[in-house]
Amino acid sequence: MFRSILTVLSGSVIAQIIAVAVLPALTRLYDAEAFGRYQIYVSILNVAVMFVAFRYEVALLGARPGRVFENLLKLTFRLCIVTSMIAFPVAGAASLWIPGELSSLHGVIFFLPVAMFVAGIYQMLSYLPIRDRNYGLSARSKILQSVGFSIGALGCAFLPLIGVGLVLADAFGRLVGSINVFVESGKLWRTLISPISFSEMKVTAIRFQKFGFFTFPGTLLSALSAAVAPFAFLALFNLEVAGQYALIERFVLMPIGIVAVAVSQVFTGEFSTLYRTEKNGLNRAFRRSLLQLLAVGLLPTILGMILSPSVVPLLFGADWTMAGRLCAIAFPIAYVRFVATALTMTLIIVDRQPLQFAWEIGRFLFTLCVFGWLGWVGVDDPATVMVWYGLATGITYALQLALADHATKIVNLQARENEGIIS
Repeated sequence: MFRSILTVLSGSVIAQIIAVAVLPALTRLYDAEAFGRYQIYVSILNVAVMFVAFRYEVALLGARPGRVFENLLKLTFRLCIVTSMIAFPVAGAASLWIPGELSSLHGVIFFLPVAMFVAGIYQMLSYLPIRDRNYGLSARSKILQSVGFSIGALGCAFLPLIGVGLVLADAFGRLVGSINVFVESGKLWRTLISPISFSEMKVTAIRFQKFGFFTFPGTLLSALSAAVAPFAFLALFNLEVAGQYALIERFVLMPIGIVAVAVSQVFTGEFSTLYRTEKNGLNRAFRRSLLQLLAVGLLPTILGMILSPSVVPLLFGADWTMAGRLCAIAFPIAYVRFVATALTMTLIIVDRQPLQFAWEIGRFLFTLCVFGWLGWVGVDDPATVMVWYGLATGITYALQLALADHATKIVNLQARENEGIIS
């Protein structure tokens, strides 16, 4: 498991080194408003992509090889096509509600259906290397996605694209990552385009309906919770302040989040195998992983809090001084998110989807209430908003980890009872 984590982690780390290395150039080629538009786009896309396949792609991890797996793959692919097409009229209607002062977001909204399709396909394909435990391919696709984004962003900066260069670069990066998985997966494309009857799709959808009923709304709420902060900075202040926050997302929260997802992919694969074969050691494995993650992230968090107020303006320019202040507060948020995201699939693996869903509802409502209260009392300092966001993040994720620990304990006890250890 440790070697697998290193393989996936190396790809994520290299990908994020590339992404961070190109940032000083991008902050000089794009202004804070361009980063604000990009962050709003990413926040909307992260929510919209949940609707692309309604999280049926997650079921690919556990589907039996053969016809069941192939039908699920075909169903997921067709859902990506249909939902992206439906998104076009929805985007057109949504654009009518954009206020005049945010008219620069029109281009972002109209591009979203295309981005949804590309992101949905990439999300679906990203589960296949994990299923096959081909962690090298997973790592390479992440690196190529980052390279694609970097090249696209640098190139689009010199084109008249009405401030959506970063948006186009994001889609291009995901497309490059998807092509890499396609190329290295043999005849996968033939499976995707091969025919499937409506009745087979219906049977497949019902077979894995738990993912549609619980995993989909749960991850949708998770994406909505993550989108609250960027929109809150836009609503409480303006697009420029939202852009300052966007740099923090790109420089700290997103890279650490992607590394956490890489760890989570390996943890999910290995932990699900342990759940199927040796439930007795589940809680011990969870606690060991938790302590290791806490230890790994502690020193970088402390250093980031100390150095970021001076390092951020030095790297990205004097216009990003506010981002430096926000970055110092963002590191504890990143630390908590790193640990919790790496272990976030625990409740789903042990078949506690309703509990995970309940936690997602609670987190979303609590985060919404915190930002709503900040707006009601009229907080006018972005740093204060960031501190409250950190407190909300810490409380909610600590609760999730406690629930996961309790759930794995119950699985241990049930396994011992089944084996006759407990009479």
